[in-house]
Amino acid sequence: MDVNYLSGSKETFLEFLDSIGLYDKVAVLTHNDLDGLSSGLFLEKILEARGIKVNFIQFLDIRGDMVKEVSLKLNELGITKVFFSDLNIESIDFEGFEELRREKDVFLIDHHPTGENLKDFKNIIKTVSEDCSGLTTFVLGKDLLDYELWGWLVCSAIFADYAFRSEKNLKFIQSFYPEVTLENISSSVPGMNARRISSALIYYKNDIGYVYNLVKERKIDELIEIHELIEEEVYKLVDDFSENKEYFPEKDIYFYEVKSRFDVLSYVATLVGGAEPDKSFIFMYKTKDFVKFSGRSSNSKINMGKLMAEGVLGMPDSDGGGHIPAAAAKIPEEYVEEFKKRVLG
Repeated sequence: MDVNYLSGSKETFLEFLDSIGLYDKVAVLTHNDLDGLSSGLFLEKILEARGIKVNFIQFLDIRGDMVKEVSLKLNELGITKVFFSDLNIESIDFEGFEELRREKDVFLIDHHPTGENLKDFKNIIKTVSEDCSGLTTFVLGKDLLDYELWGWLVCSAIFADYAFRSEKNLKFIQSFYPEVTLENISSSVPGMNARRISSALIYYKNDIGYVYNLVKERKIDELIEIHELIEEEVYKLVDDFSENKEYFPEKDIYFYEVKSRFDVLSYVATLVGGAEPDKSFIFMYKTKDFVKFSGRSSNSKINMGKLMAEGVLGMPDSDGGGHIPAAAAKIPEEYVEEFKKRVLG
């Protein structure tokens, strides 16, 4: 099994590992979803196998000031080597990323479209969109990880990031779970594991470390009750979507506002998008600080990453982008109508 590299390679990764010295301090900064959690865990296990301690691990939301948010902590701890994973950071926070690269040794593993401003690809692994960061890190650590012990988690990450629609990746899942098909994957073992962990990441959004430790100890049965609570909420919203969605014919997109005490925006978007792959959707969710959007176009008829980026263009304190079939945006509430006009017509 291998992944499709757009830049960097396994050799690049191993050379960076070799560069970590006895007195270096290491940080792992990764996305706060299941793909980010799994890639962060695999990085920690790879480093442990090399006798390298991870001094700091942090789960970040994708936002324009990601680096600024965490730089003070890195400096406070004397961190000298930094791994970023699944954060699209060279696109979302290019200036912060480049500034940190001048100060510390940085390695990036990511599968989002490469930022247009990036010119220096040293210590950067970019893969095709469907090769999620959890899968890439798992493959990079093939000779250092316990493949059988952690196969369940990488399969869950592939499901959660919709990467199983790649024939290669589906066959990889089937090497661990031969009974899995495109039709039954949601209710399969990796599908259910992914749904439980994803539910817990929503419920414990302010304590991702708690979920991380349960996953690391392989105690995900402790997440069943939380999962049932979150899924009950999600299915209520899916039913409401059927009744209250809006259709915008100019862009051939269905729009729906998610109203919930839990931030289940991405969960609802993925569920609806997977159930109706021939249609395109944009979902909205208001938080106390900003408004989030999640777009899905499972048949890739609409480039959601491009659409979200165009939607936030020039808007202060806004971020948008992602993959062709799945993307997201965040904006201040005062720009909601302008954003909707841009993306919905």
